[in-house]
Amino acid sequence: MTTFVSRLGPSISDFLDYKHALGIKYTSASVYLRELDRYNAAHGDHHTLIKEVVDGWALEHAEKSTTSDRSWVSPIREFGRYLVNTGDISAYVLDNSFIIQRYRPEVYLMTEAEIHCFFKECDQYVLRKKVPGRAYVLPALYRFMYCCGVRSAEARQLKCQDVHLDKSYVDILWAKAHRDRRLFLSEELTQYLIDYDAAIHKVFPEREYFFPGGRGEICSSTALSANFRNIWLSAGLKRDGKVKPRAYDFRHHFACANIMRWASEGKDIHAMLPYLMRYMGHSSLESTYYYIHLIPDFFPKYRGMTASTEELIPEVDADEV
Repeated sequence: MTTFVSRLGPSISDFLDYKHALGIKYTSASVYLRELDRYNAAHGDHHTLIKEVVDGWALEHAEKSTTSDRSWVSPIREFGRYLVNTGDISAYVLDNSFIIQRYRPEVYLMTEAEIHCFFKECDQYVLRKKVPGRAYVLPALYRFMYCCGVRSAEARQLKCQDVHLDKSYVDILWAKAHRDRRLFLSEELTQYLIDYDAAIHKVFPEREYFFPGGRGEICSSTALSANFRNIWLSAGLKRDGKVKPRAYDFRHHFACANIMRWASEGKDIHAMLPYLMRYMGHSSLESTYYYIHLIPDFFPKYRGMTASTEELIPEVDADEV
């Protein structure tokens, strides 16, 4: 049990309990909060966050840092927001002045029109070059990624022995950080994959991987990426210096589309996120929350749906999405 030394201790403890109740481990963040607690005890022992203490601790922490990492900014800022939202309107919320660079991955959220156009072109594109199994594998592989939001490597490494279409599920084994999981499939996707399996079995009757490469072995990451790019461009979809869609973006679309759907249906997004977390193979809700931050940049109307809970949504980095 963590022992705090300043008058901020009870509030920090309540804040951490709140995070843990959401399923967020907050391990590294708790270290920074303990440091802030000790700094506060040595500089006036205030009962709330004041600008002098927060900025003083932040300056001290920034000076001793040997990298441009500013991951410590987020938990301190969130703690201030938490205090304000729970009634302590005098609490200081750390601003952006200490952020040198915040990591943002290259994410592109596809529109439904773009996805429809992509798959329409994909079904034609695979027929233009005679490569064993190509006409069956690529359309099925990309549809599986789109429908289930799996990582590219998880789709490529999926083995036939882990696919159970008779029971409408697949097992994702040896996933990132060994977070194995079972994904249940829709009736439509199950039937599509049953038809695909029958067709590809005639080409590679002894295949090990469910979505094999051109010689029946594992599909390479290069082939998955290159074919996606070629199909995207062949469909006449935009791809330039700023817009660089990837097959991995099917995963981002899957997460955001589900959250958008729940919001439009009036469901409690916080209550639904644990299901999405488990399905996508995240280690905690903290990674899943990333998508809630991402959506407003692409779909402004979403902000209106969730405005009442916006300040309670934690800041997270995209370290494992």
